[in-house]
Amino acid sequence: MSKDVARWLKLTSGAFAFLSIVVVSATAAAAASAPGRITIPATAQLAVEVSATPPQRQVLWGNVAHYTWVVRLGPGEHDVIRLHRVVQEVGPNEPAKLAQAVMFFPGLPTYFTGLYLPPLISDVPERDRAIAIYLAKNGVDVWGMDYRWAMAPEDTTDFGFMRKWGVQRDVEDAQIALTLARWIRGDWSRLEGPLFLSGLSYGGLMSYAVAANDTQRPVKFRNVKGIIPVDYGIKFDSPGYQAGQCAYLDGVRAMMKSGAYSWDNRFMWAIGQLAIDDPTGDSPFVPGMDNYHFALGVGGWPQNASIPWHFAGSYLDENGNPTALRFTEDRLFFDLLMKNEPPYGSVQVDVEIATVDCGVPNAGPTYADHIGEVTVPLFYVGAAGGVGRFGEYATTLVASHDVTILVVQQLGDDDRAEDYGHSDLMTGFDAESLVWRPILEWIRAHP
Repeated sequence: MSKDVARWLKLTSGAFAFLSIVVVSATAAAAASAPGRITIPATAQLAVEVSATPPQRQVLWGNVAHYTWVVRLGPGEHDVIRLHRVVQEVGPNEPAKLAQAVMFFPGLPTYFTGLYLPPLISDVPERDRAIAIYLAKNGVDVWGMDYRWAMAPEDTTDFGFMRKWGVQRDVEDAQIALTLARWIRGDWSRLEGPLFLSGLSYGGLMSYAVAANDTQRPVKFRNVKGIIPVDYGIKFDSPGYQAGQCAYLDGVRAMMKSGAYSWDNRFMWAIGQLAIDDPTGDSPFVPGMDNYHFALGVGGWPQNASIPWHFAGSYLDENGNPTALRFTEDRLFFDLLMKNEPPYGSVQVDVEIATVDCGVPNAGPTYADHIGEVTVPLFYVGAAGGVGRFGEYATTLVASHDVTILVVQQLGDDDRAEDYGHSDLMTGFDAESLVWRPILEWIRAHP
């Protein structure tokens, strides 16, 4: 079970092409001035037309609103991503003109909303207890993207379309999303300045990978201003982890050869739902444990032998089983399990990550090839009970001379097994002071 859960948040620079983009609708304020067709540079395998649905708008808190677009990137039924914007408004449908902007990438597999806007999926946190709202309230234009594979509906039965959807595809889609964000910020008349990139877990890997990809773009079209990877890296300096990833690679390659291109993540929904609806009932996943404590175990048990990390810090009993979470409310974590997982994920993502982690030469994935050319500022934020210090190695691979590291530690060194965890960085009840404020201050220090 722990290997399935570890894969849950386990965690490419293509050739240049020009993208002809058809904008069906932007915000109400910008739509009138938006040209019907513009040509912008982006990394994509082919030149394709991109269309976007009219934006959905939701007021989150005060003058902070959430906009979403479904963006079609190709002719296939599933060739879509979702673009998010969380921003202050000067009036309805009138986003404020803000100097600083950041794009968050979700984990693997999660949605932008649940991870960076938890109050939209749970009644537990205060309505503004979310990093996206916190940054927006403090004058940052916050953007996000949901991956293609995360958009596949639950009734999907044929997953052949996911066969080549790996990290490389996600990076290329991210460059399109960033370019769209810059055009929207520039009222569809110009490219506004580059954005900071951030994200937890796989979102942190994506921050590195997109920044590496960006080094190969013409300077005037580069989309990345700086990166804020959260509790993950693009590579790790751990022989044990590398050996584990090599073994894992054999397994996921075998899956692909057998025609199994997708992961079914719906068991996570069941874990959360059972903890809420039948907490004292017997867990169908582990005999002898009830549903509530099994879900706590998903949060607090270590997820990797070589890089021992957990999702949420907890109170452990004498057998190493969590009795309660320390830094995130139990119910909020259960809501995340139940509501923040796309039904399916792409096996190819795991293949490409494991190939790079294993160190297989000339094997195809190129998302890490240019990491040594990244010169933009970098702020690594880790959790002492998460990937934490193990994620610092990736910061030594870049060429940037502006690198800052923060690892949030709330307990003593001997209590790492219970300390601040991977997901606590986004959901912890004190994350605003421990994590989000330092991120805001770093952004402000890099105008």
